[in-house]
Amino acid sequence: MNNVIFFNTITQPKGASNYVTMIILLLIFAGLIVFIFGTIFSMKNTNLTLTDRELIIKSVFYGRKIPLENILAKEARAINLNHDAGFSISIRTNGIGLPGFKLGWMKLKNGDKALVYLTDVNNVLLLPTKNFTLLFSMNNIEEFIQKINGSSEG
Repeated sequence: MNNVIFFNTITQPKGASNYVTMIILLLIFAGLIVFIFGTIFSMKNTNLTLTDRELIIKSVFYGRKIPLENILAKEARAINLNHDAGFSISIRTNGIGLPGFKLGWMKLKNGDKALVYLTDVNNVLLLPTKNFTLLFSMNNIEEFIQKINGSSEG
């Protein structure tokens, strides 16, 4: 029994199906690359812009414009999510959750719906709106609160 005979039992598809499979795999791979780089870009380049009419959130994912009349500016405050447990994230409903980075729609432990842009849980702007709560990591929270309160009065 020194002779070994190998039988190829898997037949190769013929025709265009090889190309279709390769195109599908390339599209999936390209989509993953766009998602990964978009997430990294969002971590570094999300910002708030306050105009006389609206608050503009610029982000690769979940960017939006919020009219100032929908913002409850008097209730804005700085929080630390390590100490303010009611505003901690309970469930991620539609978003990205990585260590040190949370982005998207979340449900808070107090039951509120929130749009979060978090990189630092110690310095968080809590900005309620008529429809949801905005949680945004930033350094100059008190200055921002003064500006948004001044904008909402005028």
